[in-house]
Amino acid sequence: MSESESASEALSAPDAPPTAPPMATADAELLAAFDRMSPQGGLAWGFDDAMRRIIHPDAVSTTGADPWPGLPDDLWMRGRSARIGQRFVGDVAGVLADLLATDARTVASAAVAGANTATWDALRYLAARVELLEARVDPAGVEVAELALDPPDISEWLDAAPSWLPTSGTRGSVLVGESGDGVLMRALTQAGWKARGVEPRGGLAWRSLEALGEAADDGAPAVIFGEVIGHLRGVDAESCSGLVLTGCVDRADVAGNVALLTESLRVLQPHGTLIILTTDQEFWDGSRTPPQRDLSPGRPLHPETWLLLLGRAGMTAEWHRPRTGVVHAIVARVAT
Repeated sequence: MSESESASEALSAPDAPPTAPPMATADAELLAAFDRMSPQGGLAWGFDDAMRRIIHPDAVSTTGADPWPGLPDDLWMRGRSARIGQRFVGDVAGVLADLLATDARTVASAAVAGANTATWDALRYLAARVELLEARVDPAGVEVAELALDPPDISEWLDAAPSWLPTSGTRGSVLVGESGDGVLMRALTQAGWKARGVEPRGGLAWRSLEALGEAADDGAPAVIFGEVIGHLRGVDAESCSGLVLTGCVDRADVAGNVALLTESLRVLQPHGTLIILTTDQEFWDGSRTPPQRDLSPGRPLHPETWLLLLGRAGMTAEWHRPRTGVVHAIVARVAT
């Protein structure tokens, strides 16, 4: 091919679509967080949508179904007497059949509407009772970001935490919730572990993403922006070698901490380790502002309470008291 032909072909070829630049990890996690936190698909949205479909069903009602086709075409062709009947009562029979069909559909629609109204009322009153119960659990509806709670200082346990993780069995990932500014994740990564973090405070999550970047193996974000319990419910069973709970256990009430413990046992491998870093109760009470102390859903459980809960869950636990700081460490493993 001559040079002029090559140039002509290049000019006549359609322009290739521009390639979008790769999205930064923090930006991708921001979009993913919006998808996870969108109302659509949540419990409240699903309930409201179901109630809407009761009163305004997507399917057509009985009165809007296919029109009444009328009497069979061969009705008056079934013998001599039928043809005689057509001459005397044919028009009357057709009108009467139309009236009966319309009346039957009207009655059916009224019955369906009555059943829908009764269902709506029953569920509406049930929803009101549930809302009353939920309002007692969290009447203020205060989010973590509104309380502006600083993460606990866990620097005392940065060197010890990797040594508490299992040394045998399949080496899975270690999940840190809440990951804070990522110092514990860096310590775990330097010790050879694949660490993932969950952080509900946007500022801390973004600083962690900027500092830690992407995981080297799969490119997934090292830190997930969200609540720990919500993320745990989506983690595969027996997929983690270790789990560290810190921060979230200080704010949760008893039911919330039991839920965290239940989900932690589900995602841990048989020889996995659960590490709970909880703030000393007296320090927690004294270091909080009155609104933070009054509006927090819960307060830190005493380490002895954690030992009781962990024992009832079938785990053996050790309580490590702080020497210089104010954060207790409870290290638990499944009893064998």
